[in-house]
Amino acid sequence: MKYTQQEKLQTMMLCEIYRTLGIQNSFNPDLIEEALSTNQYWAIDWEYPGLKSNEDTPEDVKFFVDTYDMYSILRYTYEHLDAAGKEEVAKSVSSFDEDHNLNFPGFDGNNETNYLIIGGLLKTMGRFSGEADLTKNSHLPSVDIYRRMLQVFLPARANYWVHGVGIPKEALIDTLNERIHPVHR
Repeated sequence: MKYTQQEKLQTMMLCEIYRTLGIQNSFNPDLIEEALSTNQYWAIDWEYPGLKSNEDTPEDVKFFVDTYDMYSILRYTYEHLDAAGKEEVAKSVSSFDEDHNLNFPGFDGNNETNYLIIGGLLKTMGRFSGEADLTKNSHLPSVDIYRRMLQVFLPARANYWVHGVGIPKEALIDTLNERIHPVHR
């Protein structure tokens, strides 16, 4: 769905009225205003299914969600390994550091701002549990890295994900090793 300039202005004015009147337990004017001002209309569809526009979720949003989910499952898998499995991961992944390799690093604030906007909207919508920083600035271009990692991770998640275990240890290792560009391996 696309909105005209007039429709955006009217809706944003209504959002301001909502805030001023303190209306709660209805629409979130902050979310609606952010979605409209950034042209991220999918957020309105996700938050208010009754207003669904029947448009597909944008690829950038799917990519963000898959990337964040990947890091959650990588950590989950690692935490469910025994000591020998964790040691194997540490030996098999170049410069392995649990915090650095298993926490969502975010997207580059200078070159990948669309993903930071998506993360902010998802956070406002409460789409991920915990204290995740969905707007974290990685300070380096990350999309290509995540694409390489997802090529290994997505099939593992689809074919082998088991609650209480995660994905296979080999898939964890292979996914983490994709962080390094093939030229530098």
